[in-house]
Amino acid sequence: MRTMRDELCRFISMNEQENWVGAYDALEQIEHFGDDLIPGLIECLEDGHPDVRHQAVKLLSAARPRSEVAVPALTERMADEDWLIVTSTMFHLGDFGSLAVAGIPMIEPWLESPNEYVRLLAATTIVKLDPNRTELLPRIQDATNSDHPVVRSFAREFFGEDEDTNK
Repeated sequence: MRTMRDELCRFISMNEQENWVGAYDALEQIEHFGDDLIPGLIECLEDGHPDVRHQAVKLLSAARPRSEVAVPALTERMADEDWLIVTSTMFHLGDFGSLAVAGIPMIEPWLESPNEYVRLLAATTIVKLDPNRTELLPRIQDATNSDHPVVRSFAREFFGEDEDTNK
């Protein structure tokens, strides 16, 4: 029988071959794990291979709300040595809303990142987790005028603005 890790590696391999498997499709394909699905994904967050950890983060987010028990384990991934895992975790923690508010202290140091996108991601995630953190809104608003198109687009999307029309 294939393990959860085997399944995640299969999705990774397919994506590497440009046979993209989205998180919701992947989740559907591994439903046969039943009650072991969420615990298996949580276990994969500790895997030695960063791609496996990354895939587990994405699938746990896609499995909401039943994956809410994974929030503490996801929050621990904010200390991962791989910055892709950290940024992916940060992005997906925002989807858990107030359940992940305990993760804010792990996100706050990223507000000082030398990378403009990471700073914006940290600010938007914190505001999603705690809407009372309005002191971060000017940072996000400033990013709507960034010279970096990805940063600009992400900030405008946060405010519900269309990149082409600024509405």
